[in-house]
Amino acid sequence: MQDMYGIGVIGTGWCAGAHIANFKTLENVEVRGVLSSDAQRAQALIEDNELSSARAFDSLDEFLANPEINVVLIASRHTEHCEQIIACAKAGKHIIAEKPLCLNQDDLERIAEAVDLADIYSSVCFELRWMDSIVNAKKMLDEDLIGKPFYGECSYFHGIGPWYKQWAWNIKKETGGGSLLTAGCHALDCLMYLMDSKVAEVSAYSSTSIENPLEYEYDPNIVGIMKFESGAIGKVASSVECRQPYHFPVIIQGAKGTLRDNQFYSTDFGQKDWATIPAAMPDSGDVYDHSYIGQIKYFFDCMERGEKAHNSIENCLHVHDVIFAMDRAAETGQSEKVRKR
Repeated sequence: MQDMYGIGVIGTGWCAGAHIANFKTLENVEVRGVLSSDAQRAQALIEDNELSSARAFDSLDEFLANPEINVVLIASRHTEHCEQIIACAKAGKHIIAEKPLCLNQDDLERIAEAVDLADIYSSVCFELRWMDSIVNAKKMLDEDLIGKPFYGECSYFHGIGPWYKQWAWNIKKETGGGSLLTAGCHALDCLMYLMDSKVAEVSAYSSTSIENPLEYEYDPNIVGIMKFESGAIGKVASSVECRQPYHFPVIIQGAKGTLRDNQFYSTDFGQKDWATIPAAMPDSGDVYDHSYIGQIKYFFDCMERGEKAHNSIENCLHVHDVIFAMDRAAETGQSEKVRKR
């Protein structure tokens, strides 16, 4: 076991702060550097979080050259993720990357190549895999309590407007990317994780409300239909302009029963109605409520065992393949084959 993991944090925003709060709860983890284009912002984050062993950086090269940093958290803006992931991989730094990994297919291939050539461990922040309700659903599927899934759906409904600091850049196509890339990817990832199959083909439709009160440059609403390689089918929906409380519904149907959020029905138990399992569910867009700590603990456990995480960059490339295929399908009105890996 390594005595201490030295963390370098790229970014000084909301997500960076939430991750730092979790790092500080772990005994063998220490934040040793914070990188920002503005060194004063980096120093302010260090002081606000009382990171006594951390240095402020405004140069990525100097940051990555620091031998005290061996794990890098990338919590910068979406447009910066690709180049930072590639630079970290080339420098031999282990990576915890916020989603999305990048904003287009070409950059995804560059990331895939860089990570394939590097001897590193990685973790993509699809942290909802560690929410209690998703953990329970995965265990029940693995134990065959509802049979082999033949249909699944998951949705992300969370209005992102001026009340969020990220709104100003999130609404722009160049920096936000799209509804699935910026946020709905959590729903797609959970669905693919539970269905345990790659996706072969997709179709999709997207829209913007008539008045577009939140001023999105891309369609903030999208619904996608997918055919899994297993033969199952599924649906994912994402809306970042909806006016409602956060909602993240999940349904998985199998040959012997159904999972619905924190409820299940199985013919194995002779049930007459849904059974409810007390469990925390995804119910907030606040990153301080997200299950980062489960993700982070699992990542370091994987490193100790020498195993690739199920949410490694390599394993999450396909989630992005599906997103890019859905965005193309929504634009062309035609079904799209998903890149095979």
